[in-house]
Amino acid sequence: MIKLNSSNAISIKTTLKKTVKSLLCYTILPFNKLNKNWLGNKSGVFVLLLHNISIDEIDLCKELLVRLKNKYDFIDVEDFKCLINGEFKASKNHLLLTFDDGLISNYRVATEVLAPLNIKAIFFVPSGFIDAKTPDAQQMYIKKNLCNNNLHIDAMRAMSWENLSELVDRGHTIGSHTKNHLRLSEIYDDILLKEEIISSGNSIETIIGIKVEHFAFPFGDIKSINKKALDIARLRYKYVYSGVRGANRYEINPLAIRRESLNISDGITYNTFVANGGLSLYYWRARRRLNEIAK
Repeated sequence: MIKLNSSNAISIKTTLKKTVKSLLCYTILPFNKLNKNWLGNKSGVFVLLLHNISIDEIDLCKELLVRLKNKYDFIDVEDFKCLINGEFKASKNHLLLTFDDGLISNYRVATEVLAPLNIKAIFFVPSGFIDAKTPDAQQMYIKKNLCNNNLHIDAMRAMSWENLSELVDRGHTIGSHTKNHLRLSEIYDDILLKEEIISSGNSIETIIGIKVEHFAFPFGDIKSINKKALDIARLRYKYVYSGVRGANRYEINPLAIRRESLNISDGITYNTFVANGGLSLYYWRARRRLNEIAK
C-alpha cells in the first residue's frame, strides 16, 4: 500500500482539478455555441473578477491578460456605464476588469501588468481592511473576514489609502466592498447592515476625495444577496456588482451586474474559456433570481 504525504496529496488533487477543468472546456463548448445561436448572437460585456494574486502568479496573470487583450477589447468603467445606460450596444464581446478585497497584490498587478497594457480596472475595497494599519490587525482581518482557510495569508496585506489614491490618479476606479466583508444576507440588524453598505462608500469618498457609485457584494453568489441588502445599496450606489456569471448587455439592470470569477492558478486555457462566458449557461437560475431581487 502506497502512503502519500500531504504535499503529494495536494499535488495529485491539483493535477486532477486542472485535468477536469480542461475537459470541461471541450465538453461545454458545443452547448455554449448552441446557446449563443439561440440568443441571436447577442454580444455584451463580461466583467472579470480577480482576488489575490501572489508574486509567483504575476507572470501568469500578465500572460492571461495579454491573451485576452489579443482576443477581445478591454473597456474602462465610463464605456461600461454607457453600455449599461443604453447609450451604445456592443457589436462584439468586451471585457471589464475588476479586483475585490483591497489587497496589496492588486496594486502590484496594476503597476506591473495593467499599466504597460493600458488596462483600467475597478478595485472594490472593504474600508475596514484598508483602515487596519498594523500587520497583525490586517492578518486578523484576513483570517476573520476574507479567507479563513487560505494557507498563504501570511503573505497577504492590505493596500493603503495612498495606494488607492495613486490608482485613481492612474485612471482606475475605486468601489465599495462593504466595511468588513460580511455576508450581507446573514445580517438582520438594519443598523449594522446600513453601516456595512453605506459607511464604506462614504469613507472612500471622504478620504480619497472621489465620487463612489460602484458597489460589489462580498462573496457575490446568489445566496449572499437578498432584497433588504440590495434595497439599501440602491439608496447609495448607482451600480451594484454580484458574483453571478453572465454577460452584461445594454438592457441589464445596473443593480444586477454579473461577473466572471477567474483563478490565475487554473491556467490560461481554462480562464480564457471562463472569461468568454464559458460557464454562464449554468447560472441562468441565479441570474433570474438576481433580476427579481433587483426590481
